[in-house]
Amino acid sequence: MKIFFVIVLVLNLLLEGMAGVGLLLGPDGIEATVMPATGMWAMNYGFAALAIASAIIWLWPNRTNSQAVGSVMGMLSTFHVLLAISMAIPGNQMGPMIAHSVMAVLCVVALTQRNKWCDG
Repeated sequence: MKIFFVIVLVLNLLLEGMAGVGLLLGPDGIEATVMPATGMWAMNYGFAALAIASAIIWLWPNRTNSQAVGSVMGMLSTFHVLLAISMAIPGNQMGPMIAHSVMAVLCVVALTQRNKWCDG
């Protein structure tokens, strides 16, 4: 279960980190802030994705503390569930919707099973 938890954290770091960098450096990212309709959204979500990706860095020293794991995994579960819903509503972003749905399930499982590897 501890390996599963580490895999979930690393997947979150990779997926959200790549999404954040892609949004920031892509055509609608920082260089397009003069076009507020698309540029600001991409830039804002890019920074938010990098913040979510950093969860592994903040949690790593306390990865066996049940309260710390509960807080971070609760945040990640909420983030991924709500993003999956927000992408399912328009129905035109199937790849990201599936990725966030999978991450939501993995995060909820890690959240509910954290006592199997945490100290208490």
